[in-house]
Amino acid sequence: VDGSSGPPLLSGMENGDRLDDWSDDAMEGCADELDHVASLERAAHTTLHLVQELKSSTAEVTSLTSVQHKEDAAAGADNNITTSSGTAANNPQSSLPNLRAPLPNDTDKAQFLMKLAPRIRRLEADTVKALTATLEVVLGQMKSRKEDERDQQQQGGSSLDDTVSAEAEERALLMIGHCLRGLALLGRGKEAEGAFARVAIMPLIRSKVSMGRLDEGGARGQCTGLSSLLDDIAIAIHGSFGSVLRLSEATFGAADDGPVEVDLVSAGVWAPLATALMADPGIKMALFSPGIAGILQSNYVALDSFLSELASSLLKPGAQAEGNGSGGRGSGLPPMPSADGSVDFTPLYFHPSVSPELVSAAQSRVHRHPLTADFNKKWNLPIYYQLRFGECCTRLNKAMTRVQKEGWGADVYTGDEAFAKELREKLGFELPLFLELYDSLVWLWRSDVVLMPLSHRFLRGATQLVGRLVAFIKDGLEGSIRFGEVPPPKAAAQKLEDGPVSETGESIPEPEPLPDNSYCWGERLEDVAAVAWELTVLETSLTHDYVEIVAAAIAPVDVSDTHNKSDTEELRNIVADALVEATHDVAPVIRQSWSDVIVNILTLKCSAPLSAVKGIAATYRMTNRPPPKIASPFVSKILGPLKEFDDAYSSRTPPQIGSRWKSAVVYTVSARYSEAVEELIATVERTENALKTRKVRKTASGAMSDGDKVKLQLFLDHQEYASNVAYLGIDVAAVPGLVKLKALTEQAVTLYAQTQGA
Repeated sequence: VDGSSGPPLLSGMENGDRLDDWSDDAMEGCADELDHVASLERAAHTTLHLVQELKSSTAEVTSLTSVQHKEDAAAGADNNITTSSGTAANNPQSSLPNLRAPLPNDTDKAQFLMKLAPRIRRLEADTVKALTATLEVVLGQMKSRKEDERDQQQQGGSSLDDTVSAEAEERALLMIGHCLRGLALLGRGKEAEGAFARVAIMPLIRSKVSMGRLDEGGARGQCTGLSSLLDDIAIAIHGSFGSVLRLSEATFGAADDGPVEVDLVSAGVWAPLATALMADPGIKMALFSPGIAGILQSNYVALDSFLSELASSLLKPGAQAEGNGSGGRGSGLPPMPSADGSVDFTPLYFHPSVSPELVSAAQSRVHRHPLTADFNKKWNLPIYYQLRFGECCTRLNKAMTRVQKEGWGADVYTGDEAFAKELREKLGFELPLFLELYDSLVWLWRSDVVLMPLSHRFLRGATQLVGRLVAFIKDGLEGSIRFGEVPPPKAAAQKLEDGPVSETGESIPEPEPLPDNSYCWGERLEDVAAVAWELTVLETSLTHDYVEIVAAAIAPVDVSDTHNKSDTEELRNIVADALVEATHDVAPVIRQSWSDVIVNILTLKCSAPLSAVKGIAATYRMTNRPPPKIASPFVSKILGPLKEFDDAYSSRTPPQIGSRWKSAVVYTVSARYSEAVEELIATVERTENALKTRKVRKTASGAMSDGDKVKLQLFLDHQEYASNVAYLGIDVAAVPGLVKLKALTEQAVTLYAQTQGA
């Protein structure tokens, strides 16, 4: 600036010349290219000082002007008052200055700087322009050198010497550092970011991004080459300009989430790449609106993974950085004199070192960049969820329609047989419809289906699928839906003249209606028990195994990360609570199936043999049969259906149901049995009393009457029935019907002892 310490850089601007008007001779006046760039940084320091002084002077003059204006206005008002009262002439001391008042500030310097304001502003603009132009030139040279090295390596020729390449790289980084720091001093980090994006990144993106490259390896529109394209771009940027990015991040980056003066990762790399992907109509349509759910999901995952790892992939150390072992501000060694007497200051050079905290902060800035929000808005994720959820609904509806037509045993499972075998062995599913449902629920959380922003929607969709099946089961259990072949509704009768007629004019008889083969599966004991057991398995699986599947898909557990582990545990608890709430409708259906439907069906079946109780009196009335010694044959059939069902489904009874259902059946049947016995005994006693008033044939001495034989038979039947109840694991003394039955047949205990003695 002043020309006293080295070649005159800006002294030629006295006559209004600009930097771009300098001649080549003036540029060659710099002893070295690096010294020239360093002088530009010093010019930026000087410019910054002048700009700050100009701002301070402007504020000073403005404040003095405003204060003086207020004082003059106040003094004028006082003079008007004293003049009007006629006291100003009589009091000459009022016009004398106050000795205690401070002297006015010297504004000569401020006024001089304000006169230089146009030149200072022009100096600032020229300095920024020179720094930007130099940065573009150095970046272009670095890009050309990297391309030459890659071309020589691809052609199999000898590349440049590693020492020469490292020296050129280090020299370029020094110049880039001067330019970046100079622009940052003047608050023009945007110019540095724009120059880096314009010179270094955009040409690389234009050379690689195309529809052909996007569809490489697959059919047109499938975007099979997207992942490899993004990896290729990241590798190319890191190989060519990774050192520049690390230098910028180590110089200006901050571990906190605050803004930085120069952000090459976000504004220099991500912004031009996102703009290129969104600007081209063909690429934009192929990426964000492919029309196929699978392609949209793969595109989103590829771009999301690339974006989430952008900072780490660009800022990781390169081969040269790892080779020199420098990890701080410098090597710490003193400058060493060389053979020719010059001093090597290389050990004092700045060597950038990017810590994991800086990488994390850079990644956070990428996610907070305004263009990232615009980029994410391009994804039509709600439509993607509707497509995926529609696939599950269609799959479940087809399965339920076929089950309604063919029964619960219909093979409606369309998934992987190996997974079905695992579900049968591990979880205990048996019916194909439930296998289809659970496979659909697991399919929602596969890596090629789920998207993290839609995880709450997918969880809600899973609960809706479960609710759809539960509603289907409940309607069938209540008889609202009938299974089997249901004939179409018969049309209303038409008049003869309106009916179908043949060519001869005769009416054609209507075809015979199809037989009604429909049934209510809620009336079939085996179907109700099987479905109730499947619901029990489903409820247990959703609240345990399925929670782990969902949690693993949303937030995989990292054992080494304690903080992430605690967050994952909290997430697992949230998912578990949601699924427990979703299964609230399952438990009532299970209870209804066992406590109402199964109990009622078994009660009817077990009560059917009780009609034979009335026939006991006819068996011994006026037949001279000997007293009974064994129970009636129908007694073993009373609880026969209950025994068979208990033996078949004891291992598939829901734990929350227990044995209450058996007790309910036994209690009801025993009550009905005791009522039938009570009615029969009353009938026998009335008959005995009526026969006493008539002349009848006397029984032999010591012989048992017909009424006693009936009572003895009832006693033996009670004993047999009580043993059957005890076989079922039910306390006989706790059954009210059995207690009543014992009291009714207690009179026959003596008769039974007589027969045993005989």
